[in-house]
Parts: sequence; structure tokens; C-alpha cells
Amino acid sequence: MLTSRIPAIGMMLGLSVMALPVAATAKATQGACDEACLKGFMDTYLDALAKHDPSLVPTAAHYRYTENGAQIPLGEALWFTFNSYGKYRHDVSDPQTGGIATYLSITENKEMPFPDLLAIRLKVADHKITEIETVVTRHARGAENMPPKDPSWMATMDRIEPESTRVSREELKKGALGYMRAVAFHNGDLAPFAESCIRLENGGLTALGPNDEPPVPKMQMPPPANGAAPVPSFFLLGMGCGKQLEYKSYTFITGYEDARFPIVDVKRQIVYAMFDFMRRGNVESWTYEGKQVPFPEGMRYPNEILNTEMFKFVNGKITRVEAVFEGPQSYMRGTGWPGGSKAESRPNGE
Repeated sequence: MLTSRIPAIGMMLGLSVMALPVAATAKATQGACDEACLKGFMDTYLDALAKHDPSLVPTAAHYRYTENGAQIPLGEALWFTFNSYGKYRHDVSDPQTGGIATYLSITENKEMPFPDLLAIRLKVADHKITEIETVVTRHARGAENMPPKDPSWMATMDRIEPESTRVSREELKKGALGYMRAVAFHNGDLAPFAESCIRLENGGLTALGPNDEPPVPKMQMPPPANGAAPVPSFFLLGMGCGKQLEYKSYTFITGYEDARFPIVDVKRQIVYAMFDFMRRGNVESWTYEGKQVPFPEGMRYPNEILNTEMFKFVNGKITRVEAVFEGPQSYMRGTGWPGGSKAESRPNGE
């Protein structure tokens, strides 16, 4: 199943998921792990995390676990500090590759909890988990926006697209890679963007097509400081994902690396991608209505952002983008999972 929600999940998982390892195993013995089987493995993993007990995770003899790009023992880091699940869960699965990923809202720490957004990717082979890749965005202000109150967001994500309008697995991956190239080279023509293109990044609205309604509240921009030119609160909205790039407001992103597409849902035309956006740090401002607008400090030194993104295609075009990312981290550190497509960067100074 692509999507489910977790109301009061801290209690529900403990009650309802206990039998899932058996159910998943029973289904798996009948053949390949289908959507329901993969969801069972994710449910089991989430139950184990809620109980702070990694021994409940059905891992293979040899498996790999990372949190925010670092390979660590399963049971460390978030496994100690996890507190509770929130109201949001969004799954996407790929039985062909044995992959399932989910976006979740959670809280971390018990006495003084704070909101996070969590991305988890599992790979299942021979009915055991062989890969666990997690990205935690801590103190995520946008976590409270998820799930969007506008039901059309999840309805679009959930929808199985008509066979006549679908594009192939390879075309979907090519389109997702085109998104990275479009941003890195500030050229919207490099990706198959739809006019209706809405993007949520860590729960915040960062792109909205000219005729789209915002599925979550618009972000309020902080007032300009240090004599900077005033900037309209929503200068990027109402343009769509591709049109925005003409304004060069994303030129602080100078390249990408380690791009992988481990999960492709051909029926729903969704790609789950993992990659880093690199920021060389030498692009310090952009121009809006004839005025120089400085980029925030975090964009003006060498670093990169560890990205997970879900791309929804309709009629072969990117119409919804949902991202959970973490950073900044060290420049060219990578995702911790090398072997993706060849890295690309703009020439120095462009």
C-alpha cells in the first residue's frame, strides 16, 4: 500500500504489529514480497523502533544500517532517543526491487520532546532486511503540517495512474535525475515539470504552480536584516517547480552526487530518490526585481544536503515533490551509499 496514517501510533503499533512478522513470513513463502508483504516488514521495523529493541528487526546475516549517511550499529543513535510517532506516514514500495520507504513525523527525547521528520528505506531479499537507510531531520518546524489538511495531496500521491498514461521505470528514473540536473544547472528545461507542480520540503511549501492551492500553510519569511533588500514573503510561489529556476534563486546549489533511485512504483508513477545537493559556497546572492538578495549564511560556505525525495509523475511529468533532507554536512561527504549516477557540478563561478 502506498500510504497509511498512524494516529496515536505509539499505542497502535504495539498492539497491532506484533503478529506482522509471522504474516509477512507467511505471505513471503508464497513467492516474491508484494506490497502488503513489504509493508509488513516496515511495520515490524517501526514497532521495533518504538520498543527500542533492534533484536525484533528481521535482518539478514549481513546487512547495512546508516543514519544521516553514517554507518552505525543498528540500535544506536535514534534507537535511544526516539520518543513517539506523529500523525503522518507515507509509504512507497517496489516489489520488483524488494524496496519500501516511508516518511514519518516523530518526536525525539522524552522529557523535552522535539519534532522530527524521518525517512526510512528498507531493502528486503529472501525475506530478510538487507539494507536500512535512515535520514532524520531534527527540529523540523514543518512536521506539524504533515499530513496536509488538503486531502488532494495524498489523493494524488495514492492514485494508481492509468496504464495508458504511464511511462516506463527507466523513464521515471531519467525524469527524477532530470530534476537534480535542472536544479544544479538552474535550467527548468532539463526536467519534465508539469505546470501544476507542488513541492513540500521538510513539511514546508517551497513550490506552487500558478493555478495550485497550497496543501499546507505558506511559510512566513523572516524580515530582512543588516540592510538587505526587502523580499516578498512568497517570491517563489505561484511559479511552479521549473519556472522558479529562471530566477536563479537556487543557484547556491552547485551540483549533485550519489544519485540513486532504489524504489520506483510504476503503477503510481512515483520515484523515491537518494542523493546529495552540493553547495560550493561561492554563490552569495541572487537578484530579485533588480535587487541583490543575499543567501542565508548556511548556503554561503562549502557544504551539502543529504536528500531523500519522492517524485510523483502524471502523464510523464513531475507534478508533486516531497522531500525529507538533512544538513548541512561536510562538502562532498556523500550519502554513505556510493555507487549512484555520476556526479555533476556547474563550472566554478557560473
